[in-house]
Amino acid sequence: MRRALFAYLFTPVLATTAAAADGTLTQFLSATKVDGEARAYFFTRSYSSGTTADADAFSLAALLNVRSAEFAHGFSIGASFFTAHALGTQDLDARRVDVTLMGHVNSINALGQAYLQYRASGVLVRIGDQLLDTPWAGRSDARVLPAGYEAAYAEWAPLTSVKFSVLRILEYKGRTAGDYFRDNNYYPPTYEGDSNYGGTSNLPMRASSASGAVAGGVTYTTGGLKGTAWFYDFYQFGRLAYVDGQLTLPSLGGVAPFIGVQAVQEWGSQNMFARTGTRFFGQPGSAVDSRAYGAIVGTKQGGVTVSFAYDKLESRGGGALGGGVLISPYTAGYATDPLYTTSMIRGLVELGPGSAWRAKASWSTLGSQLELVAAFARYNTEFNGGDTQTYFEAKYSPHGFLKGLSLRDRLEVGKGRVNPGAQAFVYNRVQLAYAF
Repeated sequence: MRRALFAYLFTPVLATTAAAADGTLTQFLSATKVDGEARAYFFTRSYSSGTTADADAFSLAALLNVRSAEFAHGFSIGASFFTAHALGTQDLDARRVDVTLMGHVNSINALGQAYLQYRASGVLVRIGDQLLDTPWAGRSDARVLPAGYEAAYAEWAPLTSVKFSVLRILEYKGRTAGDYFRDNNYYPPTYEGDSNYGGTSNLPMRASSASGAVAGGVTYTTGGLKGTAWFYDFYQFGRLAYVDGQLTLPSLGGVAPFIGVQAVQEWGSQNMFARTGTRFFGQPGSAVDSRAYGAIVGTKQGGVTVSFAYDKLESRGGGALGGGVLISPYTAGYATDPLYTTSMIRGLVELGPGSAWRAKASWSTLGSQLELVAAFARYNTEFNGGDTQTYFEAKYSPHGFLKGLSLRDRLEVGKGRVNPGAQAFVYNRVQLAYAF
């Protein structure tokens, strides 16, 4: 309601101001940008246990974005409307619905973005409901609707190779929610009227609401080198420091090797899990206390990329929550964290302390219209044992008059005791999209 009222009252005022400052209203409107994407997704979850019902879900969705022309020397306003509809296709048996696509409802309508932006001289400031692209708080855009944040975000690029970023998150909108709430992926999916399905949902309903997060980062890019460092204070959940560096070496005989390293350290004794007596993997412990490190090596030759990655997650000492679980409020359960070995279904954030490796090969052909991907990952974790994820993907994005259209099929087979009945879990995601 408050966002709709804001848009209704202030958009005409801003438009009039822009017209007076920078030209006619017609010129202002002609410079306003409108774009979006139409999506049709069909997901199926197949279990071999015999005790868990197979599930599926279909959704037809649209994302419409509007950003005004700049006025007053760098200001603009933006808004996005998200809508998703199951069209009455959901099974009457709730157990047979893949609620991670759009929950249990038949439709979702959301004012996904509503922000004021300023951009000038290498500075960008955005305040309001928005999509983010930071390593541990991003849009997690693997469903029909992306995750959003009520936040203040700013970045400064004093050089073309250097960018500084600061962020303050107040509220969060999960991928199946129609509004913003003071929670995250650890809260139950119906917490205070929210409908955020697909997270880990560890916390009880009695947990107090979340206070968001503050973060800051720096990115350096030059030639084949890209490095980034971020600090996050997830209020009431933990503090996280993250660094990642990747280097692509000069091509030799048409082959370009690359290498990357990453490290994460997380700590915090005053957290929501300790207050509510919440355990991970049935393990005692109260302090957020973990570290992870990893590496990736690979080569690129023409349209073929081959890589091998390794990550290790461990506790720094006794009394660690979940034996050293990595707390990630905005990616947990979504499997959208930046660890090299995270698969489509899950990664070390979901499985807990241990080690993982992942081999991946991709082939881009037909003038980059067709991309084929195959990957295999193995996780050896302290509390969930061995787990494997075998992944295949085919994506077709035609050129010419069909530019903007994409057809994508993602299939992953998970095996291990973390699945129902310790049997295989097959997840297939068919995704049709058209960007305009």
